[in-house]
Amino acid sequence: MSRSSGAGGRPRRSRDGLGPAGARPGGAEAIRAERLAARKGVPEPAAVVDPKAGATVIRSAWIGTAAFVLATAVAAAVPSARLPVVVIDLILLLGGTGLYLWGWGVAAGRSREDEISLWNLILLEDVAPRPVRIRLLGALAVQVIVAAATCWITAALAFGWLVPVWGLAHCEYWGARYGVFLPRKTVDPGGMPRRRRG
Repeated sequence: MSRSSGAGGRPRRSRDGLGPAGARPGGAEAIRAERLAARKGVPEPAAVVDPKAGATVIRSAWIGTAAFVLATAVAAAVPSARLPVVVIDLILLLGGTGLYLWGWGVAAGRSREDEISLWNLILLEDVAPRPVRIRLLGALAVQVIVAAATCWITAALAFGWLVPVWGLAHCEYWGARYGVFLPRKTVDPGGMPRRRRG
């Protein structure tokens, strides 16, 4: 692929100073470009993160969601099944808590080089391709809707409000492991902030 060149045949730098012009967008900036292009109705650039990345995380989020929905539906109709659904809810809570802490540790390690905010990390804003966000946040939305729709039936089903921790944890872990963030800013000798090069 040819690169734009300046005087003397040297590759021309992009405005952000992070690489040759034409080599960008990349990272989180490419995902922002994808979202902007979608709003303007123009063709989207190629995603820099494989939408299949972290497929196991997405699959796990939906397996837990399916178990919760099925158990809650049965417990709503069969009173004798209400104790088991509490156990399932607590398992999903504990599993989600463990995964969240694991993801937090991964994010802490990456934060030495990348600018990571809690909003982007958990809600995957500008750090994940749209298909990934839809699947992970979709699982979370299903958990919240089912919990809200059934919590009034009995106290046992009110434990369903603990389950969205499972969905949030999967979003956070995916973001920590596979999300694309801007590099952390550094200060050059002249006192001007700049971004670290990859």
